[in-house]
Amino acid sequence: MYKTLPLCLVFFLSISGAIIASKANAETNSFSIEEAVFRPGVGNRPGVMFFKLSNTSGMNKTLISATSNTAEKIEIHNHDMKDGVMRMRRLDKLSVNAQSSVLLKPHGLHLMVFGYSASEEMSVTLNFDTEEQVTFVPEIISYGTK
Repeated sequence: MYKTLPLCLVFFLSISGAIIASKANAETNSFSIEEAVFRPGVGNRPGVMFFKLSNTSGMNKTLISATSNTAEKIEIHNHDMKDGVMRMRRLDKLSVNAQSSVLLKPHGLHLMVFGYSASEEMSVTLNFDTEEQVTFVPEIISYGTK
């Protein structure tokens, strides 16, 4: 009896960890999303989203938009350095070559999330030029925690 209790505990903890980890990942026939993280903005400022987007297909594809059930608008953004000044600029699209990955990360490519409402669990859908869609649930974390 005493030996089975720790085994049961380990089993349930490992299952709950798998469920938590899977919330931040998604996969389709052509794409995979890994380590998706959303950081809400402070006050009325927009939030940001980071993740690894992999195109596992044999053809180049383009991310053309993103939507969410808890945000008014999502834009694709990039940081670039010009004349010694770091600037953020909006992109109309983001190319993802065949059999390659794009990393959305701080101080680089990212999604800007405007009008975020924390009323329910966040779900994000990426829309591609091939009419494919990928929907995932990012981990929501506040600044300074990760």
